Amino acid sequence: MLTPVISLVCVGIAYGLLGWHLSAYHIYWAMGSWFVAITLTVLLFWGEKVTKRMFRLGPRGVVSMFILSSILTLAVAASTLFGMIVILLASQLLARLELQAAGLGRRLTLILIVVLSLSTLSCGWIVGDTYYPSSPYWLTSFLS
Repeated sequence: MLTPVISLVCVGIAYGLLGWHLSAYHIYWAMGSWFVAITLTVLLFWGEKVTKRMFRLGPRGVVSMFILSSILTLAVAASTLFGMIVILLASQLLARLELQAAGLGRRLTLILIVVLSLSTLSCGWIVGDTYYPSSPYWLTSFLS
């Protein structure tokens, strides 16, 4: 039962760092990123059929080419944002797999991750806004 806790801590740290990083920007960036993160979480849980249909070959192949080229462009043009998105999605996927392997249902797992992401993103933003201010370039200087 310790492994799901570790994966939830990873999700909390990832969202806390995102909130801290977004505290250097306007509040709308934090709200927008939280909305995008929750939307990606819901799509990751319940969007499997839509994703499979979208990446099917044929006339819908244009959609998959557009999505893949957008991901590649994001990776090249905004590597910091791409790195944060990859970290968030990887930690969410790890937590989802660990929680469902521990016997929790899909709905409870989704609620747990949504509540955790909301609280840690908010706490990270509050810490960055009041105690230890963030810089828009912290991850860029760290990775180079």
